[in-house]
Amino acid sequence: MSGVFLFIFTCFWSTLVLCFDVDIGRDLWKQFESSRYPIVMGRVTRSEVVSHRGSKSTSYSAAIWYRYVLNDHSYDCERFRYVTSSSSYGWVTDLVNDHPVGSQVQVYFNPSDPADAVLSPDLEGGDLMIPLFLTPFNLIMLGFWAAIGGWLRERIFKPEAGGVKIIVDGPRTSVRRPEYGALVWCMVAMGVFSLLSIFVVGFATQFRPSMGVALLTLFLVIASGASAYFWQWRKIHSGEDDLIFDESTRTVGLPETHGRKTRITLTMAEIEKISVEVVEHHSSKGGTSYTYAPTLWTRRNQRIETEKLADWSDQKRAEAFAEWLRQHMNMPVSGPPVIGN
Repeated sequence: MSGVFLFIFTCFWSTLVLCFDVDIGRDLWKQFESSRYPIVMGRVTRSEVVSHRGSKSTSYSAAIWYRYVLNDHSYDCERFRYVTSSSSYGWVTDLVNDHPVGSQVQVYFNPSDPADAVLSPDLEGGDLMIPLFLTPFNLIMLGFWAAIGGWLRERIFKPEAGGVKIIVDGPRTSVRRPEYGALVWCMVAMGVFSLLSIFVVGFATQFRPSMGVALLTLFLVIASGASAYFWQWRKIHSGEDDLIFDESTRTVGLPETHGRKTRITLTMAEIEKISVEVVEHHSSKGGTSYTYAPTLWTRRNQRIETEKLADWSDQKRAEAFAEWLRQHMNMPVSGPPVIGN
């Protein structure tokens, strides 16, 4: 049921995000193409500042109507640009003052549709702020589909040990299952930096940065994602987060994950049991969710201690991994150990 709910919610989220993506992408493309439109002279017939009152604030836009003639046919249009972004009252006022009624203007018209025209062609720096704003929502969408892909892969192909990577090198077996993959780090970094760019660059420039500043911001967002990806990729492939079994010494090495500050080495004799613990999570709104943590039960200094090895939202993966560990270490499936006298 969790997989079905995830699929339905992902389809709903993707529909909303993709509708915005297509709408914005179409306007950005037409704005880019407008620089190649032919030009005809027109005349402004109306020019005024229009206020839009919201529940908490008031926004402003410029209503600039103009008329132009092509092949003895008169056209009236109001579009200033294909891409519209947030504008301050001062900028809108200056725009209206620069286009008084009766003034002549250059009209860039679409040759395939003469009624489609703009007064301001080319892309501007503010146009790139809109894709940056949509970046976190697109990354969330991709994350949802990646989760669905992993969920389906587990049920169709049933990979060994819940899908972790197992590396055998003589008596040494490494289990590679990092807490977070390189792609997750990449997506989080890009999402965080894109949001920061909206607040830092957007508000500082009233959402009208120069093209140079906008391109630099876009480059930094992409670079942050690439840097986070390769940093985590290097860390994963270095083996720092590997769970290591050494048959020659009969030891298990636990990585510095899941709250461990240093790598811990246990002997096989110290490990009493492997279980899958159900971890309950409560949201701020009262919702409850669960994850499943394959856990080692160890006896050290006459004390029972637990060491979490992974934390999955998929119970089948967690159970498969725990079962592989039991077979590999000849561990029982019975309840938690009890210290005897």
